[in-house]
Amino acid sequence: MNDWIGLAVIILIILGGLCGAAYLGSPPEKISQEEFDRRVEEGASTKAAMFALQQWLNPKGANAIEVQQDLRHGYYNKKRLPGDGDDVAKPGQDKLSSSDTEERDA
Repeated sequence: MNDWIGLAVIILIILGGLCGAAYLGSPPEKISQEEFDRRVEEGASTKAAMFALQQWLNPKGANAIEVQQDLRHGYYNKKRLPGDGDDVAKPGQDKLSSSDTEERDA
């Protein structure tokens, strides 16, 4: 009797896997542009809520995200470190200053 129960469980698992694979392999249904826009708006608010909940549940993780963003912007321990990308040209000025071009022309 135990053999039949075990066989039935194995068959149910296999059938469930086949049905799941068939469902995942089917093409998605077509949706209208309005439905798409509504889903995008709902998704953005859901992601923001989940991010806030994650920060509330794991404050050290929120602090780690802030530190990573500071590092991307060139700050380490609240101090600005010089590095690549600091020589950004001002509006109306080329990246090469006039003294650089004069040295190259000479």
